Amino acid sequence: MTLNKRLASVTRLAAAWPPGRKREFCVGDDMNWKEVSQESMRSSLSRLYGDICHGRVTNRKDIVAALHAAHRQVAGASDRKAIDSYSRFARLIDIACARNGKPLNEIADFPQYLPSISEDGRPGTSVVTCSMNRNRNLVKALPSWLKHQEVCEIVIVDWSSEEPVRRALSDARVEDERIRILRVDGADRWVLSYAFNAGFRFSRYQKILKADADIVLSEDFFEKNELASLDAFVAGNWRKVGRGQEHTNGFFYASRRALAHIGGFNEYITTYGWDDDDLYGRLVQAGYERRDVAPDTIHHLLHSDSERTGAKHDDAATFRDVFESRTDFMIHRNRHLARLLPEWTRDQCQAILSVKNRSPDGATVEFSGEPAFEIPRETMLRASRSARRELLLKSHGGRVKDIPEQVIDRLMARENRLVAPLDFELAGLAPDELAPEDWPYLVIEPDPGLLRGPGRRARGDLDAAIRRLRTAATAARLHCIVKLPGEIGASCLPDSLRDLAALPSTAQLGELCTISVETLQEPDELPRGNLLLQLKREALEVAPRSAPELVAGRRRRLFIDAQHGLGNRLRAIGSAAAIAQATERELVIVWEPDHHCQARFHDLFEYAGAVIERCFPEDARKGAMAVYNYMTVEEGAAKDALVDGAKDGDIYARSAFVLKSPHSGWERENAFIRSLRPVEAVRALVESVRHPNDISAHVRMEAGPGRDQNSYDRPENWLASDHELIHKWRESSHFSRFTKRIDALIEEGTADTVFVAADLPETYDEFLKRYGDRIAWLPRELYDRSSDQLQYALADALLLGRARLMLGSTWSSFSELATRLAPGVLNREMSGKDF
Repeated sequence: MTLNKRLASVTRLAAAWPPGRKREFCVGDDMNWKEVSQESMRSSLSRLYGDICHGRVTNRKDIVAALHAAHRQVAGASDRKAIDSYSRFARLIDIACARNGKPLNEIADFPQYLPSISEDGRPGTSVVTCSMNRNRNLVKALPSWLKHQEVCEIVIVDWSSEEPVRRALSDARVEDERIRILRVDGADRWVLSYAFNAGFRFSRYQKILKADADIVLSEDFFEKNELASLDAFVAGNWRKVGRGQEHTNGFFYASRRALAHIGGFNEYITTYGWDDDDLYGRLVQAGYERRDVAPDTIHHLLHSDSERTGAKHDDAATFRDVFESRTDFMIHRNRHLARLLPEWTRDQCQAILSVKNRSPDGATVEFSGEPAFEIPRETMLRASRSARRELLLKSHGGRVKDIPEQVIDRLMARENRLVAPLDFELAGLAPDELAPEDWPYLVIEPDPGLLRGPGRRARGDLDAAIRRLRTAATAARLHCIVKLPGEIGASCLPDSLRDLAALPSTAQLGELCTISVETLQEPDELPRGNLLLQLKREALEVAPRSAPELVAGRRRRLFIDAQHGLGNRLRAIGSAAAIAQATERELVIVWEPDHHCQARFHDLFEYAGAVIERCFPEDARKGAMAVYNYMTVEEGAAKDALVDGAKDGDIYARSAFVLKSPHSGWERENAFIRSLRPVEAVRALVESVRHPNDISAHVRMEAGPGRDQNSYDRPENWLASDHELIHKWRESSHFSRFTKRIDALIEEGTADTVFVAADLPETYDEFLKRYGDRIAWLPRELYDRSSDQLQYALADALLLGRARLMLGSTWSSFSELATRLAPGVLNREMSGKDF
């Protein structure tokens, strides 16, 4: 209903009131304003308006008291219709009082809300702009607006600027009676849709020209951009402007009626981008014709994207931080949000702004209550993923479509400086072969001549030299991959390169710094970033030393090549440490990050002993070491082979299990494992959680039937018989078994607090829903084998061992690890056996 129609309606209602009957609207009148319904409030305010029009109520204090009482009914409400009803009637009452003398809005405590965009306005044009700490550009642009006689008012929304706009204009000596400033207090961040809608709601004229604070109008703007028909609108078009003027896309000139019809900007969109295209699309859908703004009649003052979005990043910023602050990402994400969320219409609840004070040239408002709508987390996540997939496809090619979402999430969590086109090429081709988080790539590019026709002996020498190169690269914390020459396929690669991810010659590698074999032998001299090693025959003649030679020390050594996950690796290392101590050997930990465990050893522990990060079983055999392989899925392995520590020479043991030896044992193994000092990040995680707790629970459900899709859980990691056992015991460790046992312990009065460690987010959801504050846990977003997640895992294991009783998962090396790390004797009950 238009304002004129409302005036006519309430005037008819007032005329129907019995003549001569006078009503006094006072506090203590026959109406209890705190209890009457909102419908009664509307009816009462309409009668009050009629009484003012006919002179039956004249006492302004009584009028304000009645308005205050009505205001208390809607203050803080999120019901847009109730607030609009109050605001419109208050506006009518204000107009009626002005006709009879002194306007009500000169009384300081007159309670008002900023109304919705009204359809009717005075003949003429309002320019509406907004500024949050952008006064410099505003001062430059304003004179070009003030030149035009067609401009009847300029509404400037000062969105909580640190330096108020009014002061900036005064300092710049910009004065004009047409300037009206709407100051919004308390806004903690820039939201374009809220700000411009507030300006539209505060403006008064039939036509509205929306211009950012950095838009300059030409002197012939209104001559070339007539808005004779209120059924059309003029808008910028980024497709038809010169370079640097793309941001004129947000400029438009439209009728007030059109903006009221669609509810102005879509207030579901609260970040940069797509707000203008969304508004234009709804205008066109509502029947309004779009016309492009005439060429060269508006000009955008240039400034940086960081000024536009407020994004600033340091060297530690993640790839997600930088990527999601890009303007093109924000535009794409908001486009998807607008598609996923309900359509924005005039009936939606706009930001609720209460008027603090008014003056002839403006007003000050503030937020009242929380926004009426919050975008669901899953909806935002879905829009973000769709937007980033589109942009990555555009920048990195079709291979991106094959990258699993969890792999993209993993790359997004890395430091921005460490993410390169190579990562996306590899993620699309072989996601399990991505480099550890802080390792650059070493791209090995073999010369075609090196791969053609070497004899058997020469090929063996070639393999040995390449393996030494790779060992040196690992010692320098470089992740090796192969770039295939154009005419050579992966099948032609020597054995020493076949286990590496092989990229085609057409792959996008980004910027690579070419190094020599000699440079590779001097890790301190290596350039930063991803490297290229062009492998030629002459280069192999100076191949670096082998892995054992890289480890200092003259004593006999025991190399423990720890395999699989965290619990498996640490128990193998613990037993090797016990054997090394008993046989007077130097312990050398071989810890190669892989898909089972992407963390480096030093990501988890502060350790001064020898650690190398590349396994070398073949070199160990050729070096006359005593080699023991407990990994049953590998050819030639013999699990539980007795490790003979009495023999001379070095030992190389490759295992995910305790080594069999008379020198090893539970207490001696655990003494070494407990001596390892976790890094500060892990210690901080432990201290962030309530402990000790009465009981702890380790719920291991992943890798059970239907949950073994991850590369580290697939059947090929174990013998078929072992995989069947994993399925059996994972089914026995379903969270329902744990909750049943915990319920019994709570009933007994022995379990008031519980620490939970789980491998699936739904397990945590179930425990929190069931037990509330009884539960202590480490909140996280990742459930993978990344470096960050492994730090959480180590903290979980330490906290599990600090309870009086642990409910563990059978056939889980992680429950075993928690027992090993416990500072004292840990009572245990195991799923499928004890409960």
